[in-house]
Amino acid sequence: MKEPLRFGILGTGGISAGHARDILNRDDATLVAIADVSTDAMEGFVARVIPLGSPHPAQFTSLEAMVAGSHLDAVVIATPHTQHAPQIEIALNAGLHVLCEKPLATTAADARRVLDLAEKKSRTLAIGYQRHGQSQFRLARHLVHSGTLGDLRLITVLIAQDCLENFRPGASWRADPALSGGGHFIDTGSHIVDMMLWVSGLEPERVYAEIDQFGTDVDVITAASIKFTNGARATFAATSLSAEPWREELTFYGTEGVMRLGRADGLSYQVKGGDLVFPRAASARDVRPLEDFIAAIHGEVPGPQAPAVCGLRVAQVTEAAYRSAVSGRPEPVG
Repeated sequence: MKEPLRFGILGTGGISAGHARDILNRDDATLVAIADVSTDAMEGFVARVIPLGSPHPAQFTSLEAMVAGSHLDAVVIATPHTQHAPQIEIALNAGLHVLCEKPLATTAADARRVLDLAEKKSRTLAIGYQRHGQSQFRLARHLVHSGTLGDLRLITVLIAQDCLENFRPGASWRADPALSGGGHFIDTGSHIVDMMLWVSGLEPERVYAEIDQFGTDVDVITAASIKFTNGARATFAATSLSAEPWREELTFYGTEGVMRLGRADGLSYQVKGGDLVFPRAASARDVRPLEDFIAAIHGEVPGPQAPAVCGLRVAQVTEAAYRSAVSGRPEPVG
């Protein structure tokens, strides 16, 4: 039996609890350390996550201290967005495998740098894009890549949430562009841009975007038009001002069929002259990011289900959209 992988978690906010429980529920992993700038946050994390009577992970107030003070194999990074790239570099240079929450980085240059470093250090670098492991999204990607829809010509995307309060000045780090790198588009939008690209397999060429800050310091409404290198187009709409808690819809129009994918209505497709089909995956089992990350470290899968290159592609689109919102013209992706 393999020695359990020794994990550290950097950032003890809400998202880190799920990763911690995934570690604690496994025999091949152990949580030995946590780090956060707030000792109160770490104490709250321990109270919420660590079972009574179980050993507590060591606590540190910085990644550097955690790396120096613990014998780790891997780290989960769940900190504000602009901190990701430098923290990934510290972890990789310490010889650690890294699972980073989205976005991988807030600039394409930072994303390329950490990709190159992970390859140089021969370490696994993965992103917590959970949809890569969910059966309906994997099946949607298969339908597109198998040619069921023909050649994709148009994609329409909507992500709508009732989350404006998260972005009001002073509400949280998400409201501070120095920490968040942007607003709704780089936050929840990161997941949906990733799915647009991963499911379609298309390469974006340029982006035209308009944004509305609605009295905040970051974007809370985004309307974007994207051209792909094959000539296909996409429209992407994101809002945090919805009356609905969450609406997520992606529609892929090809020369031979159309496919709809959404949180409320699931997955369906229809080819020309055919009936509407609600397909089911051969295996409905979802693979969580932590489970896949461990399998990738052990070489049990060819690579992580959400590899770092997906984070680079999202950073390229996000950066182009933000540039376009300032310049008022389409901006190249690259």
